[in-house]
Amino acid sequence: MKSLRHLFRVGRGPSSSHTIAPYNAALSYRKLLSGMKFDRIQCILYGSFALTGVGHGTDSVIREALEPYKVDFLFDTKTKARHPNEMTLIAYYEDKAVLKRTYDSLGGGEIYSPDDESVNEYDIYPFRSFEEVKNYMKEHHLRTIKDFCLLFENKGIDEYLMECLDVMFLSVENGLRSQGKIPSNQNPRLQLTRVAGQIHDKALSISDREEKDKLLITSYAYSVSEGNACHDRLVTAPTCGASGILPAVLYYQYKEKGIGKEKLRDSLYVAGLFGNIVKQNASIAGAIGGCQAEVGTATSMASSALCYLDSLSLYQMEYAAELAMEHFLGLSCDPVDGYVIIPCIERNGVGALRAYDSYLYSKYIAPIKKNQVSFDNVVSAMKLTGDALLDAYKETALGGLASILKDSK
Repeated sequence: MKSLRHLFRVGRGPSSSHTIAPYNAALSYRKLLSGMKFDRIQCILYGSFALTGVGHGTDSVIREALEPYKVDFLFDTKTKARHPNEMTLIAYYEDKAVLKRTYDSLGGGEIYSPDDESVNEYDIYPFRSFEEVKNYMKEHHLRTIKDFCLLFENKGIDEYLMECLDVMFLSVENGLRSQGKIPSNQNPRLQLTRVAGQIHDKALSISDREEKDKLLITSYAYSVSEGNACHDRLVTAPTCGASGILPAVLYYQYKEKGIGKEKLRDSLYVAGLFGNIVKQNASIAGAIGGCQAEVGTATSMASSALCYLDSLSLYQMEYAAELAMEHFLGLSCDPVDGYVIIPCIERNGVGALRAYDSYLYSKYIAPIKKNQVSFDNVVSAMKLTGDALLDAYKETALGGLASILKDSK
C-alpha cells in the first residue's frame, strides 16, 4: 500500500481522477519539454476522459498546466484504450512528433505512466489486507492504527494530516457561506444553486435533536460537495467526487461533540488505512469500479473514523467499515452530462448519514452479533462487482441517471 499522503491530497475539484491527475500529468510533461523545439501539442483523451472530460474540466486544467503553449484536443470515444482514464500528449515540430507520453489516472489523483517514471508512486506498506494488518499489530503489540502507520510513513505525516484536516474544515465553512450557481452546461436539470447554507440554517431551527444532527451532517457534506462542483480547494477523501463524506462527520464531531483537532487528525490514520486497503485491492475510481468505489469507500472511511473517535475496538472499526461498504455494492457512477452535480452532491449527504448509522450499528450491535463478513471480504466483492458493471455505469455518462437526464441539445 502507498503512503497516506497519496490518498489524502489537497487540490481543486471537481474530480481527482479527471482534474487533479491530468493537471499534474500535464505539469510533468511540461518539464520534459524543457529545451525542446516544438510548435504545437496534441492531447488525446480516451474512455471516461473523452466522454466526461468537458464536464469535469479535464481539457481546461490541461490547457492551464501547459500555458502558454497551444494544445489541440481529440476526444477519442471509439478507441479501447489500455485504461478507462487514459491520455496521451504529443508535441510536434513541423508536423513531426518529437515527444509522446501516455498517462493513466488511477483514481484519487494518482497517475501511472509507462514512459514518464517521475509520476509513478510506490508502496511503502508491505501489506495488502486488513487481516495482515491486524495480525501484524497483534504480533508487535501495537495499540492503535496510528502506531502501525507511523512505522512506515515518512517524517512529517502528523503535520501533513493536520493540514488536510484544516483544509477539510475550511471547505465545510466556506461552503456554508457560499451562494450562487453551480457551473454546468445548458441542461435545465443542472441549473442548480448552492444550498448548503440554507440546509444548515434549517437544521439550526429544528428542536428535535436527532433530526437536527442529521441535517447538520447533511449540510456539511453538501458544503464540501457543492464546493467541489464549483472547483474549490479540498482534500480527496478518497476522491473529489466523494470528498464531502469524511469532512462532514469529522466537522460534526468537532462542532457538536467538542472533540479536539489532534484526535480528529489521528482519526485520519484509521480512515486512511481502510481507504488504502480498498485502493490496493479494488479501486477508488468511478471509471473502474462505479460509485461504490468512491462513495462506498468514503463511507467506510468515515464510519471507521467515527468508531475510533468513540474509542471503539479494532473489530468494531472493521465492522462499521464493512457494513458501510456492503450496502453500496453495485452503485453506478452516472454523473449527468459528466458534471459532478447530479447525483453526486446528494450521494455525499446520504453517504455521510450512512457512515454515522454504520458507526452506531457497530457500536451497539457488534458486541452481541458476530459479523460473518470481513472488510477484506467486502472489498473483494466490490472489485468483482465493479468488474462486472457495464462501462455505461462507470463514469461515462452513458447509463443510469445520466442516460435519463442528459442534455437533449
